[in-house]
Amino acid sequence: MAAAVAVVTIPELRSELAGDGTKGTLTVSSCETHTRTHYGTHRRTTQLEFSCTGNWTAENGKSSYQDVAVNTSSRFETGAKIPVVQADDTFELPEDRAPGKDAAILALCLSLMAFGIFCLLTGFGARNGPALSDSWQRLPATKVTGPVLGGVFGLGALAALVCALAL
Repeated sequence: MAAAVAVVTIPELRSELAGDGTKGTLTVSSCETHTRTHYGTHRRTTQLEFSCTGNWTAENGKSSYQDVAVNTSSRFETGAKIPVVQADDTFELPEDRAPGKDAAILALCLSLMAFGIFCLLTGFGARNGPALSDSWQRLPATKVTGPVLGGVFGLGALAALVCALAL
């Protein structure tokens, strides 16, 4: 499962890091407000979301689209001009392109794949399977695979944390 998530995330991360996409301006014709309700264990929270629609024109003037909808963090007045990036078939605000989040997802996938390999090699996590300490002793070539898998797991977890918080 982690490999599948990584395969889907890699092209988007590559696109964001390369700065792919066409920069342009959205001239707002209308904005709608939506509420999203989140239900927790002890409380319910409501979050306001905005969606603005308008005409988008590329900076280079070569392309334009009508009735483009973009999710925004606030409501804009009719006629307001906001920067919007077209990436493939989607339109988004430049600040919504977050390569740090995608890098964190990839690092977490790396960590989960190392853990998955450990489970496959030792039977850890199976019903009535061995405990963690017994599983560690069951690793083939324990002096090599243990540090390699542990290092990849730790490096992936640390990289995910750094990417999520710092980038």
